[in-house]
Amino acid sequence: MTAIKLRNKVMRMIRKSIDAASRRIYYKSPVVIQHALTSAYGYKLKRERYGDNYYKALDMYTNKESDDHQALIDFMHHLKTHIPVYKNIDVDEADILNSFLKLPKTTKSQLRYELDARSYKKGQIRFSGTSGTTGASLAVYDSEYDRAKRMAYLDYIKRRNGVEPFSRRASFSGQELTPPNHRNHLWRYNLAMNQLLYASYHLSPKNISDVYKSLAHFRPLSIDGFPSAIHMVAKYILANNITIDWQVESIFPNAETLLPQMKRDIELAFHTTVVDQYASGEGAPFIYSIADGTYELGRETGIFEFEKVERNIYEMVVTSLINTATPIVRYRIGDHVEIHSDRPYLNSFSDDIRITRIIGRQADYLLGSNHNRVSSVAMARVVEGIEDKVKSFQFVQKDLTHFIVNMVIDRGYDEKTERLFTNRVRRRLGINNHYQFNYLDSMPHEKSGKVRFIINELGIDHA
Repeated sequence: MTAIKLRNKVMRMIRKSIDAASRRIYYKSPVVIQHALTSAYGYKLKRERYGDNYYKALDMYTNKESDDHQALIDFMHHLKTHIPVYKNIDVDEADILNSFLKLPKTTKSQLRYELDARSYKKGQIRFSGTSGTTGASLAVYDSEYDRAKRMAYLDYIKRRNGVEPFSRRASFSGQELTPPNHRNHLWRYNLAMNQLLYASYHLSPKNISDVYKSLAHFRPLSIDGFPSAIHMVAKYILANNITIDWQVESIFPNAETLLPQMKRDIELAFHTTVVDQYASGEGAPFIYSIADGTYELGRETGIFEFEKVERNIYEMVVTSLINTATPIVRYRIGDHVEIHSDRPYLNSFSDDIRITRIIGRQADYLLGSNHNRVSSVAMARVVEGIEDKVKSFQFVQKDLTHFIVNMVIDRGYDEKTERLFTNRVRRRLGINNHYQFNYLDSMPHEKSGKVRFIINELGIDHA
């Protein structure tokens, strides 16, 4: 084991130990102390994410100072100089697109197993694990510089839609904010970010009125997070003929597919504009919706390639220009989009492209013991910190209380890891359900060749 591998492993072990101890203290504390602890953690994140690099990047994006051609040249030189697997590539600055297109395409398995070869210290490097919503685990790293540029671009999108950084906002996330005995108090305040956080996977018909009342009391200028959770609040508003008495400037759903009926209901309930966003935990570049209902490519954040699969349906191949620690280079991310074009291949560096629909992020749901809907994104978080021990996993709901969990595990998966995994599953879906764990050599595939992360056999319409 190399010194870098050993150091990273030790740091992950320390972080997991600290996180587990902190969570126990947090859950046993009164709610008012949980608010204080959430704010304290928020101050920590604010110091890490919003330094000089963030403000420089935000100014650059806002003032349109980025040069796509020079950015690609710089990125290619970075690969050649710092990433061993790219040391022999040709960088022709006069024909940089052709040099770029000669690079091999990559897949998730290559990113997973070639990770150490791709790690590059630039500023303060950080382990940033992601499971992905397809159930195939992946762990990536990012740097202080990478994080700053990603946060800046998110805030650039918000600024374009009338929301300044650190404005009052409500966020519906998959974070474990509340203990199992939450008593329908599903929100915690982050003073540092002027943010009210909601535990999305605990939302249910029994507590949605409490959630709305807290939202109305907080009066956020913007709302972001899982569209399924925001949609539940919107449907409550519409069903009860409520007219909100504060201004919501924009709503920014993320992480799940925004269905048309969700967008319609959310905009109607909150009298505002919904701005859909697409990126990924692996560090994919950004896509976001604009006023005419189509999607704009964040060209400042990466190169998008599109290969036609069928009529107007294209598979995305993405390259991130804002993830230098673990470069995402011509990566087959597995998502599809709709583009009205007759051409078999398009790329954002040389073509004018307008996406009309994002197809790839279909989010199924599991139904928890309190009839709360738990999305694929929320379930994907059960492997945070143990991504290197769980290759892939799948949830099958047979009835209201019976779940099958199919797993493909890797080296290091032991009884302690199993307890951690099962406890996280139970916290999301219910402690009294029956869970059947199957350890497999590979995930079962559908006839199409796809592996579904969530299979719900209840036959319930979750929309």
